[in-house]
Amino acid sequence: MKKSALFIGLITLDLIYLAESPPKNNQKLVAMDYTVAAGGPATNASVTFSYLDNNSTILGVLGSHHLTQLISTDLANYQIRIIDLDPHKKTPPPVSSIIVTQQTGERAVISLNAVKSPGEISSIPSNILEGIDLILIDGHQMVASKTLVMKAKNQNIPIVMDGGSWKEGLEEILP
Repeated sequence: MKKSALFIGLITLDLIYLAESPPKNNQKLVAMDYTVAAGGPATNASVTFSYLDNNSTILGVLGSHHLTQLISTDLANYQIRIIDLDPHKKTPPPVSSIIVTQQTGERAVISLNAVKSPGEISSIPSNILEGIDLILIDGHQMVASKTLVMKAKNQNIPIVMDGGSWKEGLEEILP
């Protein structure tokens, strides 16, 4: 039976390169391969959940910059519903550059988190939790996360935290 989950957090455009190693200072490298994909902790989790034949909704800031079309198209390939917390945002989305070392699979990442992309909770549909079996937050859209986690707790919807690092405000959300 299909499950439905709401993923709240960072939506990025990821530029992922395969290389022998990350570059050193003032060094240029030619990548062995590359891919471009939607990214961010909650976004990546939504792709995996959808790939496993479930229903995924991502709640985050996408905006209307032309680069966001790459993200929207990628997520559409996985039938992921996007709820944009700032659909009129005209600046580029956060972009991550990721270098994966071919031999070890280790990665080096540089990115911009959601600090410059705070969402508007007024963009959250009132029925967003209807039919939701699980919520995952990554801490990048803290105001939206806090609002929906409180509602989810009242409805006994399980909440998962994908926390790569501590973010201010998590102490108000975590039990």
